[in-house]
Amino acid sequence: MAAGLGLDRYACEAVADGMAALQQVAAKAFDLVLVDLGAPHVARLQICRTLRHHTLNRHVPIVIIAPDTALAAALTEIEHGADDFLMKPFGHHELAARARAAIHRSRASQSHGSHAAAHATAAPPIAHGEIRLDPARRHVFVGDRRVPLTEQEFHLLYVLAGHPGVVFSREGLLARIWGKNHFVTVRSVDTLISRLRRRIESDDRRYVLTVRGVGYKLGDA
Repeated sequence: MAAGLGLDRYACEAVADGMAALQQVAAKAFDLVLVDLGAPHVARLQICRTLRHHTLNRHVPIVIIAPDTALAAALTEIEHGADDFLMKPFGHHELAARARAAIHRSRASQSHGSHAAAHATAAPPIAHGEIRLDPARRHVFVGDRRVPLTEQEFHLLYVLAGHPGVVFSREGLLARIWGKNHFVTVRSVDTLISRLRRRIESDDRRYVLTVRGVGYKLGDA
């Protein structure tokens, strides 16, 4: 993979296993992380989940590389914070294109997030049932439990909680969360919804509801 990306003038640092990868991201910031599910110790170390809690590279785009028999594992990594995946075999042109798109989406999202954060203090706290959001402090509570959310997860929940019962289409949420970033697709909305559900829901409590063929809404309090 490093050789293929090198043909497109990417500077790459390759490591042999999951442990070495975690040591590398602890020491240096990266623009993109490629995770090969076939590499030693990757699955055991839950690298995607670890990266999303790591200060230095917590917002880095992650692209999963998986064998053609491991679609379920790749989708699980998407749930744990990865941004995209590629199934083997693939050509270096496809890999380079995915890399460019992931980096571009990340930079556009961070730019949009910084703009939104500048106006966050003007937004009032809101509550919906057990869910309470304070934009000024970036605090989210579900009952007595404080829930850490990423910028996009917080924005999504704020939109839904501010309009309980209102059904938002995927395209509508795409426009609200990512603005005019045309490199993002509706699949990103589904992935973000899945991440938010993992943060705020439990086996016996569902908040974000899917309206088949339409989009998503926050259920009744």
